[in-house]
Amino acid sequence: MTMSGFASSLTEITRLADEVRTQVHERDASGEYPVDIVERMRRLGVFGACAGDLRAYALAMEEIGRAWLSLVPIVNAHSSSVWVVKHHATDEQRARWLGPFLRGEELACLGLTEPGGGSDLANLGSTARRDGDGWVLDLHKTLITHADHADHMLVLARIADSTAVGSRALSLFLIDRDQWHVTRKLPKLGTVSVETCEVRAEQVRVGGDRLIGGVEGRGFPQVMDALEVGRIAVAAAAVGVARSALWRAIERVREREAFGAPLADNAIVRQRVAGMTTRIAAAKGLVQLSADRKNTGGRCDVETAAAKTVATDAALHAALTAMELGGGMGYTEEFDFARHLRDAALFLAGEGANSLLESLIGARMVAAEPDLAWV
Repeated sequence: MTMSGFASSLTEITRLADEVRTQVHERDASGEYPVDIVERMRRLGVFGACAGDLRAYALAMEEIGRAWLSLVPIVNAHSSSVWVVKHHATDEQRARWLGPFLRGEELACLGLTEPGGGSDLANLGSTARRDGDGWVLDLHKTLITHADHADHMLVLARIADSTAVGSRALSLFLIDRDQWHVTRKLPKLGTVSVETCEVRAEQVRVGGDRLIGGVEGRGFPQVMDALEVGRIAVAAAAVGVARSALWRAIERVREREAFGAPLADNAIVRQRVAGMTTRIAAAKGLVQLSADRKNTGGRCDVETAAAKTVATDAALHAALTAMELGGGMGYTEEFDFARHLRDAALFLAGEGANSLLESLIGARMVAAEPDLAWV
């Protein structure tokens, strides 16, 4: 998917987003997994979009986020897996998995987080032990999105007999759906129509061909690379949620009157709408900048972290402001404001906590890494 050839695809994705928006209130309330929409996204090429121009991918994720945030983690978890296979797998692994992944015929999720930690991915208890020409995996993961519907899972584990220390002892493996079991589905504040699970895989034997890249100890940088693409997706989706909240707030203030005058004519209300608008526009520009830089290859942790923090802060600000502008009805479930706020809260921790990412940005900038001219 390139920017030049993207217009027709984006038109179809936007059409789907507009259709989903007319159903989202009922669908979100039901909490049911959106089988039909997943199939339509598959036909539109959404699940392979990250393998093309990331600016186009970001626009697609923005539209999906604008429609219904429950769809975004399904695509994002798979897209991160596509990125790993495309950029870090062996030729044989790419020949086997990349085609079905790009077409969305087989969907993957990420098994990274463990009960004992969140953003500290290097501190893992899950292990991989050599067994002849294969491996035996013992895994305990939590907060795993799409774990009960995905066909495969990329899992990060520590090599049990490795002499390496810290993150250098970590490797990525691809396992199949019948090799892990969901121990529980976690209740959540938002994105209720896609499952988030605790999973285990105990004494699971996999072949040597399931080690991504074929060389042990490379799992951590492989994951960090993919998570930068995940941050672009989350940032773009946050822009979409913020746009949806803004539009709904404008509709609401145009409908309401206060003290004998249209609420839309109130100077303070207009100032609040202006603040939402400029934050969202700035966030969208930063998302596109980070996607453009990531297109060139290599690590772009500062740029993607900046896009994620700015866009997700804009989404939370937009959701809160829209709820306020909605008046008393903004707190009810009759409108979309409450859903926007529930969904926006996900962004504070998803793909790295904002406070942690801001610390990373500050450290890199003080050290002049990357070139300061990107700002």
